[in-house]
Amino acid sequence: MNILEINDLKFGYNNTPVLDGVDLKLHKGDFLAISGGNGSGKSTLIKLILGELKKDSGEIKILGENIENFNKYDRIGYVPQNNDSWDIAFPITCKEYVVLNLYDEFSFFNRPTKDCYKKVENIFSMLNINDLLERQFNSLSGGQKQRVMIARALVKSPEILILDEPTVGIDSRNKADFLDLLHHLNDFHKITILIISHEMELLDSFVTKTVHLKEGRIYV
Repeated sequence: MNILEINDLKFGYNNTPVLDGVDLKLHKGDFLAISGGNGSGKSTLIKLILGELKKDSGEIKILGENIENFNKYDRIGYVPQNNDSWDIAFPITCKEYVVLNLYDEFSFFNRPTKDCYKKVENIFSMLNINDLLERQFNSLSGGQKQRVMIARALVKSPEILILDEPTVGIDSRNKADFLDLLHHLNDFHKITILIISHEMELLDSFVTKTVHLKEGRIYV
């Protein structure tokens, strides 16, 4: 089954082409890494997949449905690039932060249910980060925040996990641990993963396939 299918995708900003005929297929169970230099269009491609930008032409299909008709974005887990924007303006524990992503399952009074909290606890257990449940999110290290962001993405049981430059801002030892975690999610829990990265030397032993984005096109 194709989780994602892109055919002859074109997009540009102010008549300046960024993506020029991108073709890409992501099958169920894949762990795909997309590399490319700065300005190659990697983040733009993600924004098009997430519906944040509208393509100029071509085709994007998610779970077999054209993106123009696709509205099941809860089936896509997304972890944005690690930066200062992750800090939250008010005190909140990791458990509280993750449960907010289950808002559509809250009670009539807009409160998390016991089932919501159980889902959060199960995800933290699966990721082996139970010790972070009651920690303040803003107090965490970059690597810890990455794991909590993955928990937030996975709590809705998506069919694909998309990560944008997830190893940025993480030290070497924690990068290896983090990639081991992604490999475990893909290999043991069968979660389809698409990762954008410029650190391909770190990923080679973890991913099932790699492609390179250059001058608006995909190269295998």
